[in-house]
Amino acid sequence: MGTIRRLTDIQLASINTTKILSITTSETAYYIESGNRAMEVGNPSNYNIFYGSSSLAVNSGLIIGSGYGAKFWDTVTDNFGMYFRLNTAGITAQVIIHEYAGN
Repeated sequence: MGTIRRLTDIQLASINTTKILSITTSETAYYIESGNRAMEVGNPSNYNIFYGSSSLAVNSGLIIGSGYGAKFWDTVTDNFGMYFRLNTAGITAQVIIHEYAGN
């Protein structure tokens, strides 16, 4: 069996921008700021956050787990975006987004 490699951009430097985004049951669109090429989304809330393309149905999309679950995307382009939503009505949760520029 061959060697398995995952290429990762290790020249991301430090965090360029930090944002807090409020999420509800309505889809919330997010697009990376121009010039940044990686992002990390952390979920400090007690609710699972769903993410994916637009028109997320109830309990669809991928999950960023509650209690400081996080996802990281590297080598993205200036027009990278996604949608977030909660599936619990009447609740608002916040995610923390760190964007990274390069060296």
